[in-house]
Amino acid sequence: MKKMIQVLIVVAVGIMIIVPTVSAEPHGKMGGWKMGHHHKQAAKDMFHDLNLTAEQKDKLKQNRKAQKEKMKELRKQIMAKHTELKDKLSNPAVSRADVDPIVTELKSLHAKMIDCRTDGIFAVKAILTPEQYAKFLNNMKKEIKDWKDRRDQDDHESD
Repeated sequence: MKKMIQVLIVVAVGIMIIVPTVSAEPHGKMGGWKMGHHHKQAAKDMFHDLNLTAEQKDKLKQNRKAQKEKMKELRKQIMAKHTELKDKLSNPAVSRADVDPIVTELKSLHAKMIDCRTDGIFAVKAILTPEQYAKFLNNMKKEIKDWKDRRDQDDHESD
């Protein structure tokens, strides 16, 4: 049980690192892949060998759609707050007190994003059997490693 919690934490942290970084990457980067194409392929690969039932596939699709909508709205709110913060900071007369409420709201939105990711992981866990979930975790670790390798390769190519 303790090991499972540790694995969950590692996966959650990995997702928390990947999603903001990947969404910040301009389209067309990451080894020439269009991010939309790669993301869809990665999602297929992670679930490919799990022998999912039709019901599980449907539930996972619904979960993914709900997660995508929530995350899209949160990113939209975060971008708006970043713009607001940038605008305030461009004013030479700005004080820390002027930007503190915006910073607090940004922190809150980022916390909601982490909660959303964590909720998504537990939703997947509830849909899959323990064996499927273990395979899913291994697939996710592999995808994170592959992503890091591609990112590192792109970093070296731009040097």
